[in-house]
Amino acid sequence: MKQAERERRHQQNLQRIQHVQQLVGVGDRTRIDHEGTLIEQARMLEEEICSHRATEAGLAALARLLRLLEEGMSRHLRETAAFVTAVRDGTPLPLHVLRGPDAETADDMLAVLDAFRHGRVSLVEHVEGGAKRVAKALEKARQRCG
Repeated sequence: MKQAERERRHQQNLQRIQHVQQLVGVGDRTRIDHEGTLIEQARMLEEEICSHRATEAGLAALARLLRLLEEGMSRHLRETAAFVTAVRDGTPLPLHVLRGPDAETADDMLAVLDAFRHGRVSLVEHVEGGAKRVAKALEKARQRCG
């Protein structure tokens, strides 16, 4: 799914949220709770916007991490490869991996984690080049790291 498709879905979700109504009461006494509706719409809007922003930022950060692995120019290939492997495989990640790299790389790792937490898409499948790119980048890093 490309960014345009993700944006289209995001806009659809925002429109859907505008049509949410919270009802109270039972049977013939059911009515719209206007205050409750506004509160629920605000909660849903915040969740949708947060998810969309985190997903887009996380995908961009993952692409930068993959570029580091592909180019092999970083001193922190081992940590970056361990992180991307954990994201791809859903395996545990030792926290010290987040402390080793330079600030920019570590910030990208945190953005990916944020997207993993809030996002609604598979980051590995939706990053530019998809799972094949991730596998190739990890293989290059393994060859360089030994």
